[in-house]
Amino acid sequence: MDRQVLAERLGRKAIVLEVGGFRPEASLAENPLASWFGQVSAGRPDEKWPTHKSRAMWPLLQLNLTELPFRPSGLEDVAFLTVFIGPNTLPVDTPNGDRWCLRTYATLEELETFRPPHTTSTTLPFPMRPKVIDADFPCPDDLDEESLSGIDLEPDWEEEFIDTFENHPGVKLGGWPTLIQNEIVWPDENLPAEPRYVLQIDTVDKAHWMWGDAGVGYFGRGTAAGHDQEWFMTWQCY
Repeated sequence: MDRQVLAERLGRKAIVLEVGGFRPEASLAENPLASWFGQVSAGRPDEKWPTHKSRAMWPLLQLNLTELPFRPSGLEDVAFLTVFIGPNTLPVDTPNGDRWCLRTYATLEELETFRPPHTTSTTLPFPMRPKVIDADFPCPDDLDEESLSGIDLEPDWEEEFIDTFENHPGVKLGGWPTLIQNEIVWPDENLPAEPRYVLQIDTVDKAHWMWGDAGVGYFGRGTAAGHDQEWFMTWQCY
């Protein structure tokens, strides 16, 4: 296995967000646009809190991308991002707005802070701070013939690949998805949006958040012309 060639070919820069475990510079009340897990405190004045069957969805996170060291691929035009989920039941292959909701904002100036409504969420809020990953690598299931073209592989190459090239778990922007079952299969993949992975939200034990059995949620954005404002979500677990 030519490790140098694979490192140059496959390494992607990413940001992993540390959830809690540190004292934030300011409280959420003092800085309501800070990045937090388990909390959403801002949106456009014309937006309503998302609901499912008249019940308030749970706030999963808000991200202030203007405070990040860089904006990963697929998020270059996003200043602020919020994610809601549920309530009570995880979505399965539903469109944005049905049991999950991802909203993006191009500028902070369009935002208005608010007091979140009461929800049944048991997720605990924690501040988040970024850590830059210079080279994040795919799981073997994400490798195709083009990725491995010209590489001499031994029969046990997958084990060697995993030991050599690290895929970073966690709440992650950019890089490669942390797969559990297989490569990502987006809902309605036959539609023309051509979604591509942009970020993942991992299970966060300390925040009492879990996708099924220690799973990961993946969020993709449409890449085809005219579909770049469409978002897709799926998840995997053990």
